[in-house]
Amino acid sequence: MKQAYLLWLCLFIGLHAHAQSREVSGRITDSSGESLPGVSVLEKGTNNATLSGIDGDFKIRVNSPQSVLVFSFVGMSPKEIHVGDQSKIQVSLEAAPSSLDEVVVVGYGVQKKSDIISSVVSVSTESVNKVPTNDLGEMLRGKAAGVYVTLGDAAPGSSSNILIRGSRSLTAGNAPIVIADGVPIGGINDVNPNDIASIEILKDAAAQAIYGARASNGVILITTKRAKEGKTTIDYNSFYGIQTVNRNFDVYSGEEFAQLKREAYRADNNNHYLPDDRIFTSIEQEILANKEFINWEDELLRKASTQNHNLSFATGTGKTRIYTGLNYSLREGVIPGTDFQRGTIRVNVDQYINHWLKLGANTSWQLSKNNNPGTGETLLRAVTTSPLGKIYNEDGTYRIYPTGVQESINPLLDLAEVSNTRNDRNDIMNVFLDITPLKGFSYRFNASRRSWNRKTLNYSTANSLLGFRRGGMGNGFMQFEDESEWQLENIINYQVEIQSKHHLAGTFVQSVSKKQGTSFRNSANNIPNDLLDIWGLPTAESNIPTVSASSRGLLSFVARLQYDFNHRYYLTASARADGSTVFGANNKWAWFPAMALGWNLHEEDFMEFVPKLSNLKARLSYGSVGNEAIGTYRSLSTAVQRDYLFNDVKRIGYVPGDYLPNPNLKWETSTTLNAALDFGFFNERLSGTVEYYNTRTKDLLAELSLQADIGYTRMLRNVGEVQNQGIELSVNGILVEKKDWTLSTALSFSRNRNKILSLYGEKDEFGNELDDVGNRWFIGYPKDVYYQYVPDGIWQQGENIVASHQPSAQPGDVKIKDVNGDGILNDKDRVIIKRDPKWFGTFNITNKFKGIDFSADIVTVQGTIRNNAFLYDYSSGGSLRGILNGIKVNYWTPENPGGTWPRPQESNDRTYISTLGLQDASYVRLHTLTLGYTFPNMAKWKINNLRVYATGHNLFTLTDFQSYSPEKNPNDYPEAVSVVGGIQINF
Repeated sequence: MKQAYLLWLCLFIGLHAHAQSREVSGRITDSSGESLPGVSVLEKGTNNATLSGIDGDFKIRVNSPQSVLVFSFVGMSPKEIHVGDQSKIQVSLEAAPSSLDEVVVVGYGVQKKSDIISSVVSVSTESVNKVPTNDLGEMLRGKAAGVYVTLGDAAPGSSSNILIRGSRSLTAGNAPIVIADGVPIGGINDVNPNDIASIEILKDAAAQAIYGARASNGVILITTKRAKEGKTTIDYNSFYGIQTVNRNFDVYSGEEFAQLKREAYRADNNNHYLPDDRIFTSIEQEILANKEFINWEDELLRKASTQNHNLSFATGTGKTRIYTGLNYSLREGVIPGTDFQRGTIRVNVDQYINHWLKLGANTSWQLSKNNNPGTGETLLRAVTTSPLGKIYNEDGTYRIYPTGVQESINPLLDLAEVSNTRNDRNDIMNVFLDITPLKGFSYRFNASRRSWNRKTLNYSTANSLLGFRRGGMGNGFMQFEDESEWQLENIINYQVEIQSKHHLAGTFVQSVSKKQGTSFRNSANNIPNDLLDIWGLPTAESNIPTVSASSRGLLSFVARLQYDFNHRYYLTASARADGSTVFGANNKWAWFPAMALGWNLHEEDFMEFVPKLSNLKARLSYGSVGNEAIGTYRSLSTAVQRDYLFNDVKRIGYVPGDYLPNPNLKWETSTTLNAALDFGFFNERLSGTVEYYNTRTKDLLAELSLQADIGYTRMLRNVGEVQNQGIELSVNGILVEKKDWTLSTALSFSRNRNKILSLYGEKDEFGNELDDVGNRWFIGYPKDVYYQYVPDGIWQQGENIVASHQPSAQPGDVKIKDVNGDGILNDKDRVIIKRDPKWFGTFNITNKFKGIDFSADIVTVQGTIRNNAFLYDYSSGGSLRGILNGIKVNYWTPENPGGTWPRPQESNDRTYISTLGLQDASYVRLHTLTLGYTFPNMAKWKINNLRVYATGHNLFTLTDFQSYSPEKNPNDYPEAVSVVGGIQINF
């Protein structure tokens, strides 16, 4: 009976399932009615799929009337259709929009990519977020031609340096301005990268001029994410990984350092070796005997963790849309005691009151904590402290002088005995009102306020090096800093189309902003005990307060007119007037015009002979932008406090300071000519841009030294002119584009040439303008150069040194090249050596096959020269005196005449050894390497997307520069190599 019941039950279920499933058929065409063969037809959330036939016909059995069919085809926008009670379905697929139809954010508005005629680069946020770091600047490395990113500080919580088309100013700032949702922010890391919807970089004057003030160094526009109508999404992204370091140099081992020391003493002892007991301390002799040498790098550095967690919610109705993003990141440093953690909350709201009125807000709150006891001296000591020593005393405490020699200080001491904690709070509040009373007309009132404050607590215990030197007492400081900036803007936009071919748009902006900052610091010396840490400062022998405050303001008016005829011929003209409080009373205001022309050649009839051409646009622009990146009150005279006694009572007064006032101080102005050609073939499967630019920056803001007899020693004034010109090339290619496989590549090439055209106008007797040798500024050369003698090998035994241009040299000394061949070594033999890179570039490859994705980014910088003081400087261990350890080199001895470094000498540095410090810092680096997998068929779990991945960052670097990074010195915080694993979930 039971078996019969089960049989009937199975039969019922089978009949019911068959009744639920049904066969659906139909035909698929394009928008013109042409049949589409090979279209993928998939029952959503399952593996049930088929392909359309040669006439576009398809047939598929679905599981239920609730099934959804997904139709997709290369070059077409996918379409989803609910089956319901349909058995016949006619499907029409539309051509997918090309990259030329993408909307790009520009100054105070948006444009289709095909309509842009200035130099604007969009950066993929997907590629940016592949880099596992807290630094958005590092994420941008290699992502845009002409954007040169270098390491600012590799310590956790630090920021990179960004240059757009070279360095212009002599002494003012060269960093680009960063605008987030229309609001200038304090730094690029004020925004959580996971909250970013788009990044645009404005590179030429036509794009930048609408921002006039502060735009001469480029503009980075960030737009954060917003919710969409009728859609609710939840995203969670997280990664966790490990960091280590790669070192591109060796230091002397214990035995090698001992031999270096013997050779240094030998050179001072008439070429005779001294016995070890006259060279080494008792501790050093003990270590030489038992061979328990110290590897300071192993003792100092560690494997460190890094993690990041991001959760976002977005929901929208017809009236209200809210986006919320939450982020927490923790990055440990490879040096113990260093770490950075940050939490960020973002809320973006759009409230539609009616069809012509909208209110909105963009808000961000950020808290961070950074621990860094000051590692510069620690890393220096890790290189220079002798390996012939002991780390600990007998009682387990750190030995201050491991070898018994005062020059060699324990690198681990201050890591344990010094604390330095920074707590930051950064808030951004932006509210706006949009009114669109007429078709094509819009008005926005934009109000924003940014506030930032920092509390720094620093303390060196009685057992620290500073405490030891001050008689066993604690020392430290407490500092409070804050900065606030508010901005009000009135923005009017009007667009009109005339007879469907003439398109006209106008923009007018009035803006006012003000920035204020204060700082208070109390330095406490000789705190009697460590019980209360820095909070024991009331008991210190001396407390020295320092206070400062600043305020600056900016008032601006902007106008822009854009016209195009039939999306074929383009004209843009803009002008901006800015008044800044930081300039002299006679030159507060400046105006910055710009104009751009564009021609979409591929729209012309005569281009039809190139059938595969999908884009060809010529662009030309010319315009000016300004730079006000100087400190406040620099056009005014300063007053300095002076204490004096009056009737034996201390009084306080003020006397004129060092700065001579300059009421004529004015804006530094950069004027750029930009010519470009955008191209695309095969429906943009091959696309790219080639650009040439020539920027001249005049009225350079430079601080000059004055003769002391006039009562002032310095003055900030406008001088000279600097040129930056270069070529940029970017190419993108989709090599394979199939249903389950996409393979694409991208490369970029950037070359910039910087040159000083003029300085002060002073000329010699031949009419040539004079150089500023003291500042290393030379007419016709880049502003960043080295000026020195050229090493030409090592003097050897048997050479006629006495008759040479270095008659007092000895075998083993550095030989200097007699550049002009006159037999005399003087300033005429110094040469100018360029520091800037000759070019830099990137190569990217991305491969997606079914659910597997792979990508790699390679970046390279070629032709850059850096000075490495660790190859010659005494305090950096490079002078070969045998007192400090250092980077290992092949030094000269009578038995090793092929040595490329001079002979060691204990008593003094070898003459001209400093000329050996210049090294080629070119490099090729695997910047990121990512392997990911996206799980299929997750709809049944209510999951839109589930991806896991692994990413490596800075996995290897090929360079000749001897350091932890080709961009930093060996005593700078080591650049980390990281490997992380992550997960991305979308509901």
